Amino acid sequence: MKMNIGLRGILIALGGLALVAPLGAQAQLESGRFYVKADVGGELTRDTSLKEFFGEPLAPGSKVKFDPGARFGIAAGYHLTHWFAAEVESGVMANEIDTITGASQVDATFSNVPLLFNVRLQCPHANRLIPYIGGGVGGSFPVIDADRITIGGTSMHGSDSDAVFAYQAFAGLRYKLNERMGLSLEYHYFHADGAEWKAEFSEGTSSDRMRFGATETHALSIAFDFHF
Repeated sequence: MKMNIGLRGILIALGGLALVAPLGAQAQLESGRFYVKADVGGELTRDTSLKEFFGEPLAPGSKVKFDPGARFGIAAGYHLTHWFAAEVESGVMANEIDTITGASQVDATFSNVPLLFNVRLQCPHANRLIPYIGGGVGGSFPVIDADRITIGGTSMHGSDSDAVFAYQAFAGLRYKLNERMGLSLEYHYFHADGAEWKAEFSEGTSSDRMRFGATETHALSIAFDFHF
């Protein structure tokens, strides 16, 4: 579980800013510290490695390639100050699998369902347009849903999920519609550790599991938020 230096720096900076925030800033907050947010958009998941396929011999450097996919996210948060908020986020990022090295048949969908705890930093003196950045850590539930994947003499079908460590970094530009609502353009970088899924039945194979490497996803979405 390695977190890249850029994201680690963001989290340390945001945490440090929260610790030194002046207490008087909280008294100046407008009504509506709590908020909910939903976003929808598109995403690209980078190729990942195929590490195991139910004991089937794999070519060196075997890869899983994904089609462009869709993202949906939902979050709930609380503004501690004008510029600092904490939130919890979930959603889904789903991709059809395009190709797998050595596979004669591929008809499957791969999804990540994250549960992340975020910190968010925004410009406190902006008027209508408010830039912001943030990051979060937590977990994700990678799901494989396959009609059929065939490599060599081994085929699989069905669905299964796993639980892995995950983190993200994000940035956006929010347009303030009124005192309670806003519309944003958001970018998310998302990382999830490698996942594995087990077969319910695996006769005649030397392994009962399929394993992917870590996945990285870049997403662009439109978000709507409501403060109350």
